[in-house]
Amino acid sequence: MSNLRKKAVLVLDIGTSFVKIGLFDLNANPIEGRNIKFEHWMTIKTDGTYTFNALESAQIIERGVDELISKSSGYEIIAFSTDTMASTIVGLDKNNTPVTDVFTYADTRPYRQLSKLKEGVNQKVFYDDTGCPMHTSYIPSRIIWFKEKYPEIDKKINIWTDFSNYLLRRWMQNKDIDISYSVASWTGLFNRKKLTWYVPGLNFIDLKENKLPNLSPYTKTVEGLNPEYSKRWGQLEKVPFFLPVGDGASSNIGVGCNSENKIALSIGTTGALRVLTNKSKINIPQGLWNYRLGENYNLLGGAFSEGGNVGLWLKKLMNIHPNADSNSIDEINESESNLELENMLLRSKPDSHGLTVLPFLAGERAVGWAENATGTLTGMRLSTTKAEIYQAFLEAIAYRFGLVSKRLMTLLQEDCLVVASGGAVQSSKYWLQMLADVLSMRVGVSNVPEDTGRGTAILALNAMGISKSFNDYDFEVSEFYDPNEKNMIAYQNAMNRQEELYSKIFN
Repeated sequence: MSNLRKKAVLVLDIGTSFVKIGLFDLNANPIEGRNIKFEHWMTIKTDGTYTFNALESAQIIERGVDELISKSSGYEIIAFSTDTMASTIVGLDKNNTPVTDVFTYADTRPYRQLSKLKEGVNQKVFYDDTGCPMHTSYIPSRIIWFKEKYPEIDKKINIWTDFSNYLLRRWMQNKDIDISYSVASWTGLFNRKKLTWYVPGLNFIDLKENKLPNLSPYTKTVEGLNPEYSKRWGQLEKVPFFLPVGDGASSNIGVGCNSENKIALSIGTTGALRVLTNKSKINIPQGLWNYRLGENYNLLGGAFSEGGNVGLWLKKLMNIHPNADSNSIDEINESESNLELENMLLRSKPDSHGLTVLPFLAGERAVGWAENATGTLTGMRLSTTKAEIYQAFLEAIAYRFGLVSKRLMTLLQEDCLVVASGGAVQSSKYWLQMLADVLSMRVGVSNVPEDTGRGTAILALNAMGISKSFNDYDFEVSEFYDPNEKNMIAYQNAMNRQEELYSKIFN
């Protein structure tokens, strides 16, 4: 590929917290100095609102593309490839203009409508056909809620689609843009077996199929910017735009977890444990989800609303700045503080605090999917310290990964490597060792920069025939952590205690 190095793929990575736009070379490596990153602002309210404005976000992203194109001199952009956060939905009128906000997976307002859904359908069949547990993260309950709450606006909606599809409809000459199986499978309205919209679900929520985009593999491209964007982005006028994919699938591909013997573990703001398989038929273990990537791959796993966000919340709430010498709490330099906290955790013993935590500060997804779950902390005494509470919460998050892992391993071979990525976990030897102990598996740390964007570039390069396989790239993994048998036993006992508390609260 060396003679083609000056060609590049433009990748748009739409995350919950940040949006990244960058150029990747034909080895799927990010090109230095040809990338930008900016915050993705959300509207978050105590009633469960978790939305963003479609037009405002689109305009910010477009200015980002402007900036990136201005930095792309010397490179020929041969493809535009996008990955997106899971399960966003926005209502568009006949002119493809948004008439609603963009609702995200974290918006929990349809919880009452979710109860109606659970009572009105065969949950087991619905789950098996769509691959999605019953939860407010998915689309069915949200459509019911919206129709009930905003009937007049609902009449104006010509089509419901996701945010990334809206962007393509906004930019392209042809406005009728398909949605990929990958993005559709995160909606809870996609038949994972037939690769069609799920008719029983559509019937129950009273939604016609023509109110949703047509379906296609992610390998399909659209070309031809409309006059406004052709003039604005002349360099992209004849560039193929691939249908967007889910960012979870991209992340797996980006760190080299593209087979059943490699499990991707990511902890950033939130967390996930995922495996990519080419098995055509999958019996989903209870509490996990199964999304499609194209026609030949399935993504199986579980995602959590908690991760690094819980650690940051605790540090801010309790002003945790441990001094290793005195074991006191002082306000010192943040980087020094984090190092001192890490060292203190490394000296701690597993589950030595007597605390039991349900870490659902942002609600629960895998594995119980309790739609109104909140955080719980039990076992505190006058002797309990801030550092012990912090440790207990980190352990509690790891136990949720352990529950997903146990279910995954009923379908996978025993000899698996866990590849960890995400800023929250990669920076902590303590957390990495704890995860190896909890999962009872070897954990390696991914050294791949921009793994999600890289995976999106790989998908495009593979679809264009520039590479023959997802394995035609280098995936560096280092700093291996092997499970400690003594710690494994302590953590298993604590995990059982957490499950007992969970069953008492959530039945």
